Amino acid sequence: MPESKSRGPEEPDEAPVPKRSRPAEPEEAPLRRLGRAMIRPGKAQLIAAVMLFLVGLGAVMQIRANSADDTYRNLNREQLFILLDGLGQKSKQYEAEIADLEQKKKDLASGADSSKKAREQLEQNLEKASILAGTIPAQGPGIRMTIEDPQNKVDGDVLLSAIEELRDAGAEVIEINNSIRVVASTWFAGGGDQLVADGRPISRPITISVIGDPHSLEEASRFRGGIVSEITGPQIGGTVEISQLSRLVISSLHRAEPNQYARPASSPPTPR
Repeated sequence: MPESKSRGPEEPDEAPVPKRSRPAEPEEAPLRRLGRAMIRPGKAQLIAAVMLFLVGLGAVMQIRANSADDTYRNLNREQLFILLDGLGQKSKQYEAEIADLEQKKKDLASGADSSKKAREQLEQNLEKASILAGTIPAQGPGIRMTIEDPQNKVDGDVLLSAIEELRDAGAEVIEINNSIRVVASTWFAGGGDQLVADGRPISRPITISVIGDPHSLEEASRFRGGIVSEITGPQIGGTVEISQLSRLVISSLHRAEPNQYARPASSPPTPR
């Protein structure tokens, strides 16, 4: 029989592998940490930077203020008076310039208003003169008078008297038979079948359209001894019908002839 060897204490079948220790990481250089901090500043670093900036700004302002104080502190009393006097003169100069500009502004506004008012007044005067001259149509309240004259006894004198009475009652625009515009220079002549105004024949019945106050015009026409009384009297034997109108349009125009002798005066006449 083979000899059996005696074993000592039990030994493990395999010896344990010793653990390898990791090499120590090299410590980060200070300059690298500073660079990384500058690239990625932390919250505390930002706050510190802002505070440093504010402190520096305050120091600069204080230095400038001290410098200005020193400038004025080094001036004597006479120099300070001269400086204050110069500032006062400048202030007065600026105030005068402001007042001048304000006055110019008022003058321009006043001139514009005056020019506008003058233009409006000129247009109104031109319109009024054109209506009186019969060169533009007109409208307004008034009356329409229709004269029936069966015996053709209304002549130029009767028609002229009627026009004058209407003008005295406030007539502003007068038209005969919707075709003849009566103006200051209009003349009447003839009678019977030869009745004319400004050389134009007047047919019967005679229609007179008048712009003015309707009540005043009718009352003046019907006044005793007026045009209605004369036409309806026994000598003429006609009839007169008057209608008051709230709006009357007169569209006939007067063709103005050039003056043969009269010309505008270059200057107003000298009173004697």
